[in-house]
Amino acid sequence: MDEGRIVAWHKSEGDTVAAGDVLFEVETDKATMEVESPTAGTLRRILYPADATAPVATVIALITETADEPLAADSSVAAEPPPGAQPPKPSLRDEGPPASGRDPIARGPSEVEPVVGSAAASSDGERVRSSPAARKRAQELRVDIGKIAGSGPGGRVTLEDVDGAATAKSSPVATSSEETREPLSRMRRAIGERMTKSVREQPQFSISRDVDMTAANEKRKAADASYTDAIVAAAAKTLRDHPRLRARIEDGHLVTSDAANVGLAIALTDGLLVAVLRDADRKSLTDLAAERERLEEHARAGKLAEHELTGSVLTVSNLGTMGIDRFTAIVNPPEAAILAVGRVADRVVAKDGSPEVRPIATLTLSVDHRVADGATAARYLSAVADRLERGDL
Repeated sequence: MDEGRIVAWHKSEGDTVAAGDVLFEVETDKATMEVESPTAGTLRRILYPADATAPVATVIALITETADEPLAADSSVAAEPPPGAQPPKPSLRDEGPPASGRDPIARGPSEVEPVVGSAAASSDGERVRSSPAARKRAQELRVDIGKIAGSGPGGRVTLEDVDGAATAKSSPVATSSEETREPLSRMRRAIGERMTKSVREQPQFSISRDVDMTAANEKRKAADASYTDAIVAAAAKTLRDHPRLRARIEDGHLVTSDAANVGLAIALTDGLLVAVLRDADRKSLTDLAAERERLEEHARAGKLAEHELTGSVLTVSNLGTMGIDRFTAIVNPPEAAILAVGRVADRVVAKDGSPEVRPIATLTLSVDHRVADGATAARYLSAVADRLERGDL
């Protein structure tokens, strides 16, 4: 996450808040999340109103221990602009984190940093108030920043202004093949950056295994669960005995999690996101099914909480529901592995020397080679398959 848009405040200036109270909602690249207060006290100042876009590591509000605690002079200036001034709408990509490097959480009134604009030269040599990110985006989209009417404070050109100008420039233009052109959405850009990072930084290999889903099918029907739930259950419980598949590379170290939190890839209208089934190895199949349904519902409504989007050690991606027999998925960083699931389909297989029709699914495991080798991955995938074929879910 680089920046977030404040969707709504749940508290007003002067309100008493407790640690854990929902303060506001923030829209990120993939979801709208509720943010809780990190401390108790009085909400004295809201520095970024609803609909403002704020950089990560930027102070957006002040909470004091008492309602009458004096605020520092710089806090008052930042929180109380001159009469008639427009509320600030800075962008994370526009400004970056505070230059002082101080703690981004507002624990006291002295944590406020003023946000200043910058200027760029237009094609005709005039100076244009804009941000480095807006200028960079204008160059990428080949838009003359000098011809854009800025909507920011003092007529400052923002990222949104540049994107809007690029859309207006490209929309009326159609080639002989009736092509259309539009800027990538924030979600598509985030997915592209994340997957490019994965392929560039994580050397990956993949292995596959066909699994007889007869026993798993009986077990999931009894629990009123789906095939996805059954595979998540098997993958999570198998992680207990395979710590390497719970590990990740971080700052040159191998970091192994004790929790078997399994990510679930959920398709959305304009992309996908990974919601997290926490401690999936400890849940019954019925509980997993209920939790999965809740996460899917919240994901499509854009209402996932922060803890529901972070902390997974392995992701399960099931395209079998769309009729796909098998596929290879890209590892979701910083995880070390992802399990791709094809559809469950009747196939003729040999059983005790005789042909039988059985429901078979193909599982493909992609692994970060820095974390695990082929033999380690094969042992894990075989154990997942054996658990499914036994119905040990």
